[in-house]
Amino acid sequence: MYVVLIRTAGNQRYIFSSGKRKEIAGASELIARVNNSWVWDALREEFPGFSRDWRIGAAAAELVVAGAGRIVVLVDDPARGRKLVTRVTTRALCEAPGLDVCGVVVECQPGSLSETIREAERKLQEVREARPGPEIRFPRLPLVEDCASNGLPATEIRPEGKNEPPQARSPVAVAKLNAYESALVRLAQTAGSDRRTMQCIVDRLGLMAEWVAVVHADGNSLGEVFRSLSARAGGLDDADYADMYRDVSAGVDECAEKAFRIALDRIRGGSEEQPPVLPLVLGGDDLTVVCEGEVALPFARHYLEAFEEETARNPLIQKSGYPGLQAAAGVAIVKRNYPFHFAYHLAERLVAEEAKSVKEFGSALAFVVLMESAAPDLKRLRGEGSARSASPYLVGKGSGQGESWEDLERRVAALGRRDPLSGEALIPRGAVHELREGLGLGDEVAAARLEMLRRRFAGEPERRRALDDLTDGVTSDDLTDDALRGLPDAMAAFPFLRVEEAARSTEEAVG
Repeated sequence: MYVVLIRTAGNQRYIFSSGKRKEIAGASELIARVNNSWVWDALREEFPGFSRDWRIGAAAAELVVAGAGRIVVLVDDPARGRKLVTRVTTRALCEAPGLDVCGVVVECQPGSLSETIREAERKLQEVREARPGPEIRFPRLPLVEDCASNGLPATEIRPEGKNEPPQARSPVAVAKLNAYESALVRLAQTAGSDRRTMQCIVDRLGLMAEWVAVVHADGNSLGEVFRSLSARAGGLDDADYADMYRDVSAGVDECAEKAFRIALDRIRGGSEEQPPVLPLVLGGDDLTVVCEGEVALPFARHYLEAFEEETARNPLIQKSGYPGLQAAAGVAIVKRNYPFHFAYHLAERLVAEEAKSVKEFGSALAFVVLMESAAPDLKRLRGEGSARSASPYLVGKGSGQGESWEDLERRVAALGRRDPLSGEALIPRGAVHELREGLGLGDEVAAARLEMLRRRFAGEPERRRALDDLTDGVTSDDLTDDALRGLPDAMAAFPFLRVEEAARSTEEAVG
């Protein structure tokens, strides 16, 4: 028996190499085709009559996993396994130039399937590093005009859409644009919508929205789950292990898709309008969406909670012995024309450096609202002074172990609270900005300004209560470097978190 492993790499880089929303959607479609159609076509061409219920031993091939650009197939002939890799990678070269797809074939001794899959992963990485990357496919000699959207050598002149001027396009851009219509259909199916609605969302995000966001989520423990399967493989034969591996992978995919739909329904509320969310990558425990800024934070929160809930009751995941899975999310909210590859890189770092730092407690969310146009540096953005942050925020079962989503909502609700008679904010915006400025000038200045506000609101219990909710009840006497870290986050989140939702959640938490 032989293990065939085929995998895409640099998916997000491929998707966000252009800032054009149609190309971004088309790129996600091309990646999805690798496991949704190309591998199936290749299997049926190489193994006539192939079907999902084929099992190695009784048949010449068995499909174990096909999702999120990762394919694992078992075959009885290494030559046919190599042909399978050739069919898929050749199709990628022709139909998705610039997409990095690579595969290996590794022999599997009886009873060693789990170790062979891990060995295939290592060998694939070695092969990928030893061969030239996709960029080498586009030589710049002789000199040619650059593509208008991604800077690669152009090969034709064409408009992005109707009533738009023709521009120089590279083969990569052309392939993505050609896949756009199919992408709309797939995105609509994923979101439970229709093609026309998804096209309106793409246009809205590309032409009308002031703020857009990249939301990236990644599972906290999926690697440990599969390692635990390998540890249990000693008592299983290869066929049983393959079945368990396939079932757990399918369970995670199923939970991610359900969690996405649940998150959409929760941010939709009672409205029939489709939330402006594009699910570019949704497979395994990996999620990447582009959405409008005002829905980004609620969507990320609801997705993490729903992912926890679904994995806790999914019967396929229970086979792994885990009671459920958690995930981490990073949200980068930027201006509409900000380079998306920078925004994704920032969201990815928020996951790796902040949200996953508290994974022992559960699912967590970290976010940044970028007010500048330069390439983001998370370390600088999280620097000392007024930029201090309480991120990450725990959601779901992990709430209560540290800074939680409810803490952020309480602070945002305090900022939005208004006098019922005059309609003015209970905490004046000028006072909030002065308090934040004081954080950058030192603890003594911040303490003095906080004490001034407390005395100013001494005879007004509603204002004093709002100030305590915003500042966590901290007084000038116990103000430390860790105090008021949530103030800048609340100010950043305020335009993007509905005050009504924040206030309702706060009341539920108190009740």
